[in-house]
Amino acid sequence: MPVFSYKAKKEDATTVTGDVTARDADEALDMVIAKGLLPVSVAEKGDTSSTGAAHGRRVKPRQLHAFTFQLAKLLRSGIPLLRALEVLSRQMKSPREAYFAGVIRDVAMNLSNGRSFSECLAGHAWIFPDIYVIMVRAGEESGRLKEILDSLAVYERKQDEIARQVRGALVYPAFMLVVGVGTVFFILSFVMPKIAVLFEGMRTALPWPTVIVMSASHAVRAAWPVLFGLTLAGIVWGRFAAQSPQMRRALRSFLTGLPFLREFAIKTDMERFSRTLGLLLASGVPILKALETAVPSLEYEPLRRELVVCQERVAGGASLGACLSESSRIPDVMAQIIAIGEESGELAGSLKDVADTYEQEISETTRSATTLLEPLLILVVGLVVGFIVLAMLLPIFRMEMFVS
Repeated sequence: MPVFSYKAKKEDATTVTGDVTARDADEALDMVIAKGLLPVSVAEKGDTSSTGAAHGRRVKPRQLHAFTFQLAKLLRSGIPLLRALEVLSRQMKSPREAYFAGVIRDVAMNLSNGRSFSECLAGHAWIFPDIYVIMVRAGEESGRLKEILDSLAVYERKQDEIARQVRGALVYPAFMLVVGVGTVFFILSFVMPKIAVLFEGMRTALPWPTVIVMSASHAVRAAWPVLFGLTLAGIVWGRFAAQSPQMRRALRSFLTGLPFLREFAIKTDMERFSRTLGLLLASGVPILKALETAVPSLEYEPLRRELVVCQERVAGGASLGACLSESSRIPDVMAQIIAIGEESGELAGSLKDVADTYEQEISETTRSATTLLEPLLILVVGLVVGFIVLAMLLPIFRMEMFVS
């Protein structure tokens, strides 16, 4: 098994390092936590990549949203920041929240040692993204930390709702696909062999649908260990591929090459970009700094390249609206709304309107795709099962014709 090097903190804030032997980064992380330590970094020896992904799985977006919302609520109640952090860390008692509770205690400890809140959060970058740290820093500098935390909570809720909509739209089709494949496998493996015995004594040639189904049945029964092994290997490979940034980028590039998914990717990216940029500008962050945070959040590579060029042009004094209007992937009406907001000094409000518009379009697209995909899958599964049933009945009909 591989060896992982870790850096962690004790309860007295001293930093320790060491090695653990584990199957993967998740198990290594669990082993470090079991020692009573707060992991700072865990990496396989000889691997220079970051373990932020492993840390990120320890704190779900919903947990971060709950923390931000409750922290803002406590601050509005007049509770000091340090006291609020201690209260929130103590109320996280479930095993799933143990790691996040340790992170909050570490943030509170660094805060009590004189560091700013944003600096403390920046030390846990795998949990608190750049936009979070930048907005907290802007809130500290402007004295509007409570209001900005409220805005952050709304932002996180919006992003989580969109992600859950997309995931929810895929649940039923995926379930139908699994049930359909399982049904066909069961018929070919167990039902068809018993019925095929009836056809062995027939002196006439079998209909071609029956020949096809019987051949498929023989192939499935002969190769089921191979099929099972390939399926298991595919599941394991998919799990590791999901943790690899390179594999995720390759899969995303392939999927966004499809026309329908390309348009959907642009909509989701523009919603995230507009909402992130608008939120940062409304918090008082300069536009160049806001663009540095918002542009890297884009996942569709061609759109990100265009906006990187736009960011460089804005740094040179160009208008954001004018740059966006030259993009072939951004609708003109959206670019014009942003340009008008820029001219009127209401750019943050215009970006929020654009984000709300894209959010509505994403919801409608997801709902339409789900409405179309569900009956389509039912039809496909029905046709396959119907073809198998027809293939089993045709020889029986032919036998009855000979008897009569």
